[in-house]
Amino acid sequence: MMKSKAYHCLWASLFLMALLSGCSGLGKISDGEYLYTGSEIKFDSVQGMKGKAAVKTELSDLIGLKPNTKLLWMRPFLSLHNLLPKPKKESGFWFWLKYKFGEPPALLASLNPESLDVAMENRLQNRGYFDAGVTHLIDQKRKTASVTFTAFPRKPYILKSIHYPEGEKTVLNEIHKMRPASLLKPGEAYNLADFQSERSRIDNILKNMGYFYFSPDYLLFDADTAIGGRQIDVELKLKPEISGDASIPYKINEVFVFDDFSLGDYHPDTTMIGGFHYISDGHLFKPKTILNAVFLEKDSLYSRLNHYNTLRFLMGLGIYKFTNARFTKADTTGKMNISIMLTPVKKMSLSSEVSAAIKTNNFAGPGLNLIFRNRNVLGSAELLTINLGGRFETQLGGDSKGQTNYEITLDASLTLPRIVPSGLVRKTPKEFVPKTIFTIGGGLFSRVDLYELYSFNVSLGYNWKPNEQVTHLFRPADVSFTRLAESSAEFEDYLNENPSIKKSMEEQFILGTSYTFTLSNSHLTKRKSNFYLNESVDLAGNLPSFVMGAINDEKPTPENPYQLLEVAYSQFVRIRNEFRYFYKVGKNSQLGWRIIAAAGIPYTNSSTMPYIKQFYVGGTNSLRAFPARSVGPGTYYTPDSISEVYIDQTGDIKFESSLEYRFPIYKYFKGALFIDAGNIWLVNNDENRPGGMFDISTFYTELAVGSGFGFRFDFSYVVLRFDMAFPMRKPWLPEGERWTFNSIDIGSSTWRKQNIITNIAIGYPF
Repeated sequence: MMKSKAYHCLWASLFLMALLSGCSGLGKISDGEYLYTGSEIKFDSVQGMKGKAAVKTELSDLIGLKPNTKLLWMRPFLSLHNLLPKPKKESGFWFWLKYKFGEPPALLASLNPESLDVAMENRLQNRGYFDAGVTHLIDQKRKTASVTFTAFPRKPYILKSIHYPEGEKTVLNEIHKMRPASLLKPGEAYNLADFQSERSRIDNILKNMGYFYFSPDYLLFDADTAIGGRQIDVELKLKPEISGDASIPYKINEVFVFDDFSLGDYHPDTTMIGGFHYISDGHLFKPKTILNAVFLEKDSLYSRLNHYNTLRFLMGLGIYKFTNARFTKADTTGKMNISIMLTPVKKMSLSSEVSAAIKTNNFAGPGLNLIFRNRNVLGSAELLTINLGGRFETQLGGDSKGQTNYEITLDASLTLPRIVPSGLVRKTPKEFVPKTIFTIGGGLFSRVDLYELYSFNVSLGYNWKPNEQVTHLFRPADVSFTRLAESSAEFEDYLNENPSIKKSMEEQFILGTSYTFTLSNSHLTKRKSNFYLNESVDLAGNLPSFVMGAINDEKPTPENPYQLLEVAYSQFVRIRNEFRYFYKVGKNSQLGWRIIAAAGIPYTNSSTMPYIKQFYVGGTNSLRAFPARSVGPGTYYTPDSISEVYIDQTGDIKFESSLEYRFPIYKYFKGALFIDAGNIWLVNNDENRPGGMFDISTFYTELAVGSGFGFRFDFSYVVLRFDMAFPMRKPWLPEGERWTFNSIDIGSSTWRKQNIITNIAIGYPF
């Protein structure tokens, strides 16, 4: 019997190998044609080269033809292309499957290595290797061919001197002053890119000195190689055809500001305000608000920086759909008039967001948000936002089937496009609008028949950006109040058995200050890699403790804390760090990595962190293989009797990391493979949650791990995400048994029901 089984396995293996051998993709390569399998670039062994890796990458980028994807000996995407018939039209699914998902053959005939020799020689010459040569060798096999390019760079030419002459034209004298900061340095190898960058640098400086009509094309570098010794004397010149307008600085004559420009019937009133011609039809905005954002003023030299900052700042007010500036020459030589046309958006809007959630704890139900916006509530571009939200859910299965939750929230925020008090900030040219943000809100969460939780918050914050990459958010006053009310006897019994959880949910004030720093280059979309860094710190209870300590002889303790309005206030420090890194793998694929490390430490007036300030893991944007707030703390696992009460598992310390590979499938339909790891821990030991305390020597052994795959409908303006994940490591299991590879059984419906988690969400997880 065993012999017969082995015999059949052998024949099945041979059949599979024979089937896969056809996946080499060479079956339809005609005689005389060769499938291109790749190229190699070498440099002759005699000559050295500075920055060889960068040069090699530049030369490799010239080779546009990419070899077909190969897996072992197979070319599955080429084989798929060969297998499918030619579609009737050049669109639709079958065309995508054959030509986009499948890969047409990359033929050597499409490479043209002779022209690549010339192109590579040209690139080497641009780097100062004027005597460079490139040859190629084609290695042909049965139906495949590869190419080896060999470059002979010789010695590079070196810059000996760079001369910036003075002359009769004022612009020449200004350029001469820029010589000390030149990007061209004597002793460096010639590089055409450095000359292009130097032209742009000079143009940028001149544009900010009033030379509105100047162009980098007017600059000419005259390189003299006749001095010998592979050295170059460089002289910067102005082209003879430079216009008169380009060689003189322009001042601003008159500035016209149209605060509600329209192409329709337009009958504006004009008023002189602070040297500006302020032109308005509807008089929607206070002129001071608009004119404070205009950094181009009468009798000042034109500055491109002030020009662009004016338009960006006006757009940043949030009240304009379009901003544009037009420049015309004035009657006086060397002066120009500026017209700034501003097209407003609608002042008020009402929108709604309807959602439906199916959670991994069997709770499901609808949600509704009503959002009202007034973008000019006080006449100075203030944004008032009022959000009324509601959510209802019921448990569809399990022992608690029919149990319901509901939540009602009402929040309002007022955003002022300036720092208040405004006297602290002078009118200075800047790119981004500083904002003062007032918020107030409250909410009710009810788990029917168990408890109700009330919350209230109010804050004052300042948000500003010194540049494109950095954002600061400072909240000098951030006050919140929570109160647990209407709790059932069952829930009270649970809290009495778990005093630390009870302490975190007791009614208390949080009087704090917070600061958040964000650094990101995500706006640079053409980069190979991008990053995002977010650092935040919350301090609560220090000011009232200082005041109370000054008027009380008795020191506070967690058992006998200081109180405000007969309610204990929280005292803690909370730090959260998040870093994200994205790397482009190919043209449309991306590898993303996120790591979060956070901690909250209560002290003096508190023994536990407030419930709303604690951390959790699990859910659609966290550990996707585990239900939200179900993991931890540490190795602690909630008994079934407590699970029925459904208390979220929270902690004082959090570590979490995710790695995700994102790739296109078809147009807006995309896919992802991911793995998540993380957990939460307690700062202080809790006898009722054994294994929950953080230990730096063992915490990494207590990480929960899950992996899975997902599909995303990315419509640019909204992303609908479906992720399916399963646990790979469960920290609550005994040591040595936490990895669950042996128990994975995709074919078992029981295993799938108990382990596979489906997450439906809007937006990417990070």
